Amino acid sequence: MTMRQELRSLKLDQAPATVRKPGRPKGGRSGETRERILDAAEQLFADRGYDGASIRDVASAAGLQIHSIGYHFGPKEQLFDAVVARRADIMTGLRREALAEARQRAGGDAIPIVQLVRDYVSPFIQSASHGDVGWRNYAALMGRLANSPLGTEIIARHYDETAREYIAELQRALAGADPEDVVDGFSAMVAAMLGICAATGRPERLSGRRAQRPPEDSFETLVRFHTAGFLTLTIA
Repeated sequence: MTMRQELRSLKLDQAPATVRKPGRPKGGRSGETRERILDAAEQLFADRGYDGASIRDVASAAGLQIHSIGYHFGPKEQLFDAVVARRADIMTGLRREALAEARQRAGGDAIPIVQLVRDYVSPFIQSASHGDVGWRNYAALMGRLANSPLGTEIIARHYDETAREYIAELQRALAGADPEDVVDGFSAMVAAMLGICAATGRPERLSGRRAQRPPEDSFETLVRFHTAGFLTLTIA
């Protein structure tokens, strides 16, 4: 498919790929107590950020003694990592499954850019729009993490391997594009995805809307915009 043909294919009424809704994470080895701690920590970190939520706060929200947090997760940074990891495992699984199916459909050809953008962004957007309250808390938390040193380190630990797989496919589809430009474009796409789900209220202020727009309402715009952006990287 030429760049012009692919750009023409980016229509708002284009049928999206099959949506896989994320489920609730399974409990850890210590069962319900660990899940209570993770749920409480997830909400507090989403609301207050890493520095604004203490271990004592988490214990109180979970209805447990403070020593229980250390027993199950160790120090605060390890608890924070566990909060991110719990849903990252599900998110990366959905993205890898979608990528495997896209590779199968493409045969030996490059995967269309629009499909790569859609498959990477869709699980996160859908989780923020349709998941339980825990997924909405997680989406807000990931939006907070994006611009913090600790956050980017933890995100890299749990998300970079899958991100590199998508970047490799983007570079293959964008033959002739500078690989560094492709990485920059991918980073911009992820930042936009997180921004849409962070629920900061800024888009509403800029547009004059009174009600918050659900993340899924911005999904097709994000897909079209970033697909078109990637395709321009091959223009000399």
